[in-house]
Amino acid sequence: MLQAGSACPDCASCQTKGRLQWDEPQVLVRLVGNPLITGTRYVARGTRCNVCNTRFKAPLPSSVKDAPKYDASVATTLAIARYSLGLPMHRIEKNQSHHGVPMRDATQWDLLRALYQIVYPVYGALQKQASNGSLILYDDTPGRILEYKTQGLATHTTAFISVYEEQKIFLYFTGRNHAGKNSGAILDKRTSEQPVIAMMDASPSNAPQMKTELTARFILCFCLVHGRRKFFEISNAFEENCDFVLNIIGQVYANDAHCKKDKLTPEARLLYHQTHSQPWMDSLYVWLNNQRTYGQHEPNSGFGEAVRYMLRHRIPLTTFLRVPGAPLDSSWAERAIKIAIRHRRNSLFYKTPRGAEVGDAFMSLIHTCTQNNVNPYDYLNSLQRYGPSVEAMPEQWLPWNYLQTIATLDVRLAA
Repeated sequence: MLQAGSACPDCASCQTKGRLQWDEPQVLVRLVGNPLITGTRYVARGTRCNVCNTRFKAPLPSSVKDAPKYDASVATTLAIARYSLGLPMHRIEKNQSHHGVPMRDATQWDLLRALYQIVYPVYGALQKQASNGSLILYDDTPGRILEYKTQGLATHTTAFISVYEEQKIFLYFTGRNHAGKNSGAILDKRTSEQPVIAMMDASPSNAPQMKTELTARFILCFCLVHGRRKFFEISNAFEENCDFVLNIIGQVYANDAHCKKDKLTPEARLLYHQTHSQPWMDSLYVWLNNQRTYGQHEPNSGFGEAVRYMLRHRIPLTTFLRVPGAPLDSSWAERAIKIAIRHRRNSLFYKTPRGAEVGDAFMSLIHTCTQNNVNPYDYLNSLQRYGPSVEAMPEQWLPWNYLQTIATLDVRLAA
């Protein structure tokens, strides 16, 4: 076999002294389809005496005999399939049976419930850290819990995003509470004295229900896209007037795109918007005021409703012109809530409030990992392997610090 440093066989024929060195390896990939959960069957041969019927079995290796039936990766795979891909347990059961590796839906739930008991303290630590974020965004979508539906009760799913230092925390809540009550429950845990920027749409149900002393540190922002959308949806009927509004808002978003491209600091971004976007927004609101003052539109028309919306919410719609780091819209929250919508479309509903709590915890942890460039598969596996430490110190097992915690524990064990 040719090795680096040996003589080149081709150079030998021409009397040169070339030597071989390592080159780029040739890589071949062969892919094989498998079910979500795979297994290995170990068979121990046995013998039996034909006179006394004494049975003798070959011993199994301790690595096989003492290992648990379900590896930690089984529950992790089920959690990702169920609460990230949105696969119903019954569908997973059918898929497993097609591959000859049965996995009953009841067994799946037992494994997920056991994993939930391990990750629950981390889910609580994640909520506590989210309460102290400098920027929060949230939005609602209809949620379905079968037990509530049979009682005629409405349910909702809230996607709550918090930016804490450099981390992005995603939390999901499914139940009878609207986004305002869910966000208020998180903010009630807040210990930071710094103000928080809160972005949402102008729905009354989004108004946060929190402690009175926190309202002084609450900077309200409303989504500019929601205001734009009202004009876009009626642009065919009021083309000239709507185009005027849409073009101005488009200029503001072009300015914001420039800030993102140049990676401006929040202070520099604010100055840029005050210089380039403020004149556009001032001219827009002068025009909107004239439309209302001089009766240039039918007040009860779609256009009149869109004008009233922009004028009524002028202050929160223009927070980005006064506060560093204030976003223009809640599109980040709307993208996050698509995770819950995908789950709802595929799985239709949770059976009980308890099932919803389990789903919210896994959905929050998995999506938080994804948005912080952390592998959720490795993360959930690690939480199971270090279960006692996770329960004792959940704040040290968040997606962005768990690897450091593992390294510290391994060093202590080695010592």
